[in-house]
Amino acid sequence: MKPRAKPVSESGPILTYGSAILAVLLVFGVLSPAAAAGGPTSVATSSGTPGTVFLNVSTTNSFAFAPDTLTVQPGQSVHLVVTQLADFNHTFLLSPVANFTFPATDSSADLDAFFALHAPLVNLSLGSTAGVRAYANFTAPAIGSYEFVCQLPDHFTSGMHGELYSGVAPPTSSAASQTLLYVGVAVAIVVVLGAAAFVLSRRHRSPPPSLTT
Repeated sequence: MKPRAKPVSESGPILTYGSAILAVLLVFGVLSPAAAAGGPTSVATSSGTPGTVFLNVSTTNSFAFAPDTLTVQPGQSVHLVVTQLADFNHTFLLSPVANFTFPATDSSADLDAFFALHAPLVNLSLGSTAGVRAYANFTAPAIGSYEFVCQLPDHFTSGMHGELYSGVAPPTSSAASQTLLYVGVAVAIVVVLGAAAFVLSRRHRSPPPSLTT
């Protein structure tokens, strides 16, 4: 008499597939925000007619411009609006010198000395009332990158600066490569666990050896 074969349990493959799904969720739900923490620079690109661009920037309580990267095309008529979101004063000064980056340790006095020699393309003071807007019109400069800063004491050294790119693309953010890395890890996890699930399912489906009594 042959013993009755035990019912095949499907829990193994199901759990394995579930692990694969969980792994993907972890990769994109946990690791990706970590990448976003050092994520891509926010970029305001040109809008309007080919010869005109409208740009909007905000100043914040966290000593930052938002966005801190702007793109234009040389010769465009630029209409800039800077909105004060903080409750203390900020300034917005745009350097006229192409491909020049202020040393990170520059003090307010260093910035003042620079702009005394190189008249800024934009020179705005926002005041300390949240919601106030300041306006500037200028012609987009020649091809290159131009740094803009807040020259008030300790604001620049706290990270309050950004770049205007004229006729050139901003450098690729490392966040893009991080995202690709996480996608690759997720795909690898799914492939490995999927293969394991396939092996387990084949093993469960194999009939048990015949036994005679």
